[in-house]
Amino acid sequence: MNKNEWAELARELIRAVSDNGPNAAEIWSAVGTWITLLVGGIALCFAKGQLDEASKAREQNKMLEREKSQPYVVAYLEENGASPHILDLVVKNFGQTAGRNIRLSFSPTLNRTKNGRGEEPVTLPEAISFLAPGQEWRTIFDVMLERSGRDDLPMMYKGIVDYDGLDGEAQKSDVVIDLRPYKTRRYTEVLGIHHAAKTLREIRDTHKKWTEGVQGGLQVYSRDGDVRDEEKARQFREYQEQRAAEPKPPRRARARPGQAPTVAEEQPEPTGDAPQP
Repeated sequence: MNKNEWAELARELIRAVSDNGPNAAEIWSAVGTWITLLVGGIALCFAKGQLDEASKAREQNKMLEREKSQPYVVAYLEENGASPHILDLVVKNFGQTAGRNIRLSFSPTLNRTKNGRGEEPVTLPEAISFLAPGQEWRTIFDVMLERSGRDDLPMMYKGIVDYDGLDGEAQKSDVVIDLRPYKTRRYTEVLGIHHAAKTLREIRDTHKKWTEGVQGGLQVYSRDGDVRDEEKARQFREYQEQRAAEPKPPRRARARPGQAPTVAEEQPEPTGDAPQP
């Protein structure tokens, strides 16, 4: 029922009540009209409440979808791939859309060790114009082996990452860099692709030093060790058998003072180089 129909029912009810001497049928008709009007009003209020709730739910879903679609840019520390003692400052977009005009600010100003004694500021860009979803920007923050022994440098920094989201909407995320957990850490060195690449580069540099000599370029020899060792052992056995078969000439013994010299058997002198076992 529309508003006009509700108004017509109300007028009929008023006329029925205001007429002199209403009969029973008119009274029951008026009561029925009032009941219908009451039930319809309750239904109308309930329907309006349902419509309002549905509208609020749609607005909330719309806001949630927009928040999910916003970029989410944060800054944090991460171990460098070359060594766990080196920490990188990483700015990364974990959101589903691009972050723009990204600006970093820290208090106190970020600084790192220099040559073990001095210090220098960690240079940050004035702004990072664009970071796609999953894209990151990083720079070396410090070497904890050097910083752990320094009591004159801060161990905690607080900062803010400001950036533009959808339709240029201002967004920000808080940053806390706490170096105290890194100060007492113990590390196990794990060799990875970086170390393999470094070793290959050293091999390349060594190969560059090889030059062609008088007899030509680099010569490579190969040998069958088992066969050669067996051959040398066989030659040594034959040499021993040959020595054992030769007659032993008498050996002249050295005479004592006042005693005539005697003849004794002597070992034959080797006639050639004996093969080594």
